[in-house]
Amino acid sequence: MMGPMTEHAQATVRKMVNWPARIILMMVAILVLVIAYFALAAVLPIWWANVIRNQVQGNLGVGILVGMFYGFVFTFVPLMVAWQATGKAIKWPWKIALILLAVVLATPNLLTAAIMISNSTAAHNGQRILGTEATWFPLWTQISAVAAVAIFVVGLILWTNWRQRGKKVKALKKADAERALASQAAEAEARDANAADADGRAHRR
Repeated sequence: MMGPMTEHAQATVRKMVNWPARIILMMVAILVLVIAYFALAAVLPIWWANVIRNQVQGNLGVGILVGMFYGFVFTFVPLMVAWQATGKAIKWPWKIALILLAVVLATPNLLTAAIMISNSTAAHNGQRILGTEATWFPLWTQISAVAAVAIFVVGLILWTNWRQRGKKVKALKKADAERALASQAAEAEARDANAADADGRAHRR
């Protein structure tokens, strides 16, 4: 039979043996992520520009409306989702999941921003596509995204003030109720004291 020390030593050896395999797996994972990044960076800008071109079809009015839709919806909704992660009742795994979901929901605007900001060849090709086939789309996406952020911030401030006011009103009502109970208790004590005095006088007579 093996003693506890022998089992502990074998477990330590197994852990030491596993480290090289773990390091190799991590290096392979990092390499895969790097390759995926460059592959997506070369493909996604042109793909997204073509998606928008097919939706707008060179119509300036449609480009404005599509830009407003993407800019507002895919900024406001991710902000709302990300804000849920600030709740105290939300545990950390769910916080991370909500943040990742918010990033996924913001992907259309992130792709548009990547096309307009990046200096890569794919981004330049995407800029040319949007510049000729969806001229007003990038501008109105930016304007609507800024509007969504402004509305979210204003709504958050109003909601915070309303919540604080509600807490103050609740506290005032609680204080009023406590004062009313204290007043009733004092009145009851006074009545009891008066009744006791009256009984005492009656017995003395």
